[in-house]
Amino acid sequence: MGLSALSTRSDTATFIVFKKPKKEQGILQVRVQTLYPGRNMKMNSQKIYEILKKRVVAGHYQAGTQLKESHIAADMEISRTPVRAALKRLVEDGLAVAEEGRGVFVAGWTRWDIEDMFRLRIRLEPFAARLAAERAGMDIIEKLKRCNAQMEQAIDASLNGAESIAEIQAANSAFHHLLLEAAGSQRLKVMLATMIDMPVITRSFFLYDIEDFRRSLQHHKDIVMAVELRHGDLAEQIMSCHLLTSNQIFMSQRLDGSPSA
Repeated sequence: MGLSALSTRSDTATFIVFKKPKKEQGILQVRVQTLYPGRNMKMNSQKIYEILKKRVVAGHYQAGTQLKESHIAADMEISRTPVRAALKRLVEDGLAVAEEGRGVFVAGWTRWDIEDMFRLRIRLEPFAARLAAERAGMDIIEKLKRCNAQMEQAIDASLNGAESIAEIQAANSAFHHLLLEAAGSQRLKVMLATMIDMPVITRSFFLYDIEDFRRSLQHHKDIVMAVELRHGDLAEQIMSCHLLTSNQIFMSQRLDGSPSA
């Protein structure tokens, strides 16, 4: 394969790509390819994975939606290779499923999927809270407090009719991920990260009322207090209570016929 520059600008470079002909065909294959150095070259598989994950979690891609490699590559103006790697990671994380001969699709969640994931999370995340109480430095404790302040501000804004539920959810997610950082266990972090960002759970925040939000925030504050006091037992117990309460709200909404992912 060879490259020949056709035109260049400050933000793009267009090339004619020559492919060596196959012996049986004897035809020189030619195509024009435009590269976007300022944008495309920085879009590695990790960045693409993060973008796609956010779209799945936020509901931009609904359950059952096909994630077409070619469409994503065209949309992001990148090659298909890093997209393929990013889709593979989504499948590994349980956010997508690969069907042989059909492609990759956004994963749906049955009631059993949700219950299994909750059972795993309630065994692991309270332990993470205990580890955080033992290991967290003051810098990350301050970050946890700032997350709570942001969540409280978003809750107060929602009283005035502001569209702030997404901000509440973002602060909630950031808190739980920071707590994993504070626990100082990479293995635990890997196991729990996807559970925290389950699309069906993330979007359940839109089913909360103001009292549910305030109760959740108070749990967060109590967890930070226990971490700051280096009281592992207390941090573990509060996190267990927090998760049990959240699951009870969520499952009661589902049984009432509320929509899920």
